[in-house]
Amino acid sequence: MMRNTLVFICNFLFLRFGTSLQVTTNPPLIDVPTYSLATTDEHGKTGMNILTYATPVSVRPDRIWSIGLFKGTVSHDNFARNGEGVLQLLSPRHVDVVKLLGGSSGKDVDKKLECEKLGLSWVSPIMDGMPELIPDCAYYLKVRRVGEMIDCGSHDVALCKIESMLVADEKQDAIQEPYLNTAKLRELGIITEQGRVKE
Repeated sequence: MMRNTLVFICNFLFLRFGTSLQVTTNPPLIDVPTYSLATTDEHGKTGMNILTYATPVSVRPDRIWSIGLFKGTVSHDNFARNGEGVLQLLSPRHVDVVKLLGGSSGKDVDKKLECEKLGLSWVSPIMDGMPELIPDCAYYLKVRRVGEMIDCGSHDVALCKIESMLVADEKQDAIQEPYLNTAKLRELGIITEQGRVKE
């Protein structure tokens, strides 16, 4: 039924506008910023992942963002438990840790130690209750979940209030700080067109 409806719409558009459309199952290949979400477990240990499903949805009275968390990960477990973390907008210098943070589980790998081996030591928390952070990110957004997470299959979606935004002093006046994006990660062969870290 759905396919017949789509075919009808495509035929209508062709007749109306002279545009030929094809039904596809491939989503558009879009370019989005690459973040790492830093969270803490019940003992205060930091967990980190790669997160590309993040977007602002409201500005007033609060800045609200939507984030998608892959189920079964340490970051998902931590965020489901305490509802807070820091979204770190990665810069191009972080490209070497994307495979580690996004392609392995904190349940199996000590990501902090492995990041140190790659020359990227995490920074101690700047306030009590905050996780350790990756240095030299383009931006840091402290988020707190608003309401319950929404089950979306492979991911849960959380609406989050931006509690604070942090940027390094020397970057404060920069017109546009470069950030890492999925187009660059695809170009380097680090992620697939579906956005998954390559084996």
